[in-house]
Amino acid sequence: MIKVLQNIPPVSDFESQGKRIYNKMYVILEDDVDYSDLPEVTDSEEARTMAALTLKEGAKGWKEFAFAKYTLGATSEGSQGDITSTVTNTVTGTLAGERDAIDQLIESNVGRGFFLVEVDRFTQKKRIYGRPYSPMWLSAFSKRKNTDNTSCDVTFSNESFFQPLEYLGECDTSGQTV
Repeated sequence: MIKVLQNIPPVSDFESQGKRIYNKMYVILEDDVDYSDLPEVTDSEEARTMAALTLKEGAKGWKEFAFAKYTLGATSEGSQGDITSTVTNTVTGTLAGERDAIDQLIESNVGRGFFLVEVDRFTQKKRIYGRPYSPMWLSAFSKRKNTDNTSCDVTFSNESFFQPLEYLGECDTSGQTV
């Protein structure tokens, strides 16, 4: 589907400076998503949205990752080759401290698929990274305990052309299915 090229107007420094980006991040394992009831995805010039993910019965539900302030970042890089193009999307953040939950995350989940929803603390707008059958993978971590800090950088990535969409669902962290 070829789309019409649109105007992209300028924005203020407030909208583009990195220290404004102070978000919450919610994650859910791909294993908890019910693929028999896929969410509607709207990808048009008017809207780029995804409806709520349906969770399997007994799913563990959404979890909030409290990344250290201003460390949450996302990149998408691509290039055209001779035959085909390549794209790599990444979401990174720093989990501070030395905690069992961090150890459990990296011991048990490297290589597993996740859906990530970031919530802008100023606008409350939610953006989802990953789509059904194209989740983000916990692909790397760097844990340290030294004189500078005790923390763990985590990286989620995928190799899909898909860019984030506005997420219309809720991220209920009560442990209940939504």
